Amino acid sequence: MLSRPKRSARYRRVRRRFCIVLLCVLILSAYLEFAVKAQLSDVIGAQVKALAQRAVNTAVAEYLAEHPDAGEKLSDVRYNDSGVVTSVTTDPSSVNALKTSVSTLSQQYIEQYADSEGLSLPIGSFTGFVFLTNTGPAICLDISCRSTVTSTLKSTFESGGVNQTLHHIILTVDVEIVVYNPFRIDRPIHTSADFEISSTVIVGAVPSYALGSFLQ
Repeated sequence: MLSRPKRSARYRRVRRRFCIVLLCVLILSAYLEFAVKAQLSDVIGAQVKALAQRAVNTAVAEYLAEHPDAGEKLSDVRYNDSGVVTSVTTDPSSVNALKTSVSTLSQQYIEQYADSEGLSLPIGSFTGFVFLTNTGPAICLDISCRSTVTSTLKSTFESGGVNQTLHHIILTVDVEIVVYNPFRIDRPIHTSADFEISSTVIVGAVPSYALGSFLQ
């Protein structure tokens, strides 16, 4: 009979400690979910975006190095016997080859960089405090992601002086990345970059109907 109150008191102490530990775990989980995860998402997003931009730059540079005449093949300016521009046309095969190759190479480099380099997160990023984001030793983490790359071409015309028109061909590469690991980011990461592939001086007047003949 005398031992029962002692067991009851011990049980209450254990239960109280368990509740305290459980409460701490819940508070820590909520903090990690709403504060730390949001901070980590921003840091990871910035690093993944930089990785994607570097991959796209490498892909475009590699393609242009292997195809130095790519810009010349994209468009063809035709004149009539009076020297007036009659059309500015494109070579569909060259256009498709450029867009497909750059998109494919960009995806390959994104996967290569993600697999070989991963992410490097300062330990301060795991605190959830902005002022500690870039502090502390770096922790290397593997990254798992899926990327979608879309390449488009557009043509612009501007005055280049007396009786001259500048014809620019711009390649736009759009990347969308979904990150699954180390921490799944709820929103896709987007990045876009423009590259001037060709700049041609057209001598003579360019009729309005010719200006709209190049659009990809």
